[in-house]
Amino acid sequence: MFLNITENFIKETNAEIKKHEKNSLIINEGSTSLYFYYLLEGELSVYNLTPEGKEFLQHKVRENNFFGEPAVLLEKPFPGTVEVTSEFAKILRIKREKFLQYLKNNPDWSLEFTKSIAEKSIIKSNSLKNIVFLNPEDRIIKQLNDYKEGKDEKIIIELTRKELSNMTGLRIETIIRTIKKMEKDGKLQIVNGKVFY
Repeated sequence: MFLNITENFIKETNAEIKKHEKNSLIINEGSTSLYFYYLLEGELSVYNLTPEGKEFLQHKVRENNFFGEPAVLLEKPFPGTVEVTSEFAKILRIKREKFLQYLKNNPDWSLEFTKSIAEKSIIKSNSLKNIVFLNPEDRIIKQLNDYKEGKDEKIIIELTRKELSNMTGLRIETIIRTIKKMEKDGKLQIVNGKVFY
């Protein structure tokens, strides 16, 4: 669900636009922030590190989406680290009090913002359920469908095998073996190492 960020919104909230390079950390797990964040351009990863140092990829943030908003709303620590994975990212940063005032002054926009958080909550609950209950192929299909965001036509999946591994809780070897089987069964295509689904 995309929220309409207009020039008027930027002006009313005194939002700042910041540009970040690839691999820049925007938020560290466990930190708190006085700002809401909205990704204008680029792509971000939200992940956790296990005590053994293994990365668990919660999800990717794509353009025109807020990220980390529950933690900022509740003034709680962020549950994951957010890192720039594209060549650069352009991020809107809005002070918490300015954003909350905007929500109070714009009830229709506030409702859409609330719906976007509810939608993310459902997606995360389903992802957790899928990791626990689904077999490897179904876990991968679920991630590929989430990535496509409802598009019917085949698209290139810009997720690496390692990212799929981190998102599904499966070993990379299992990802590779399952994707090859899915290609053999005609469920996806692999062209020059890229997955089309």
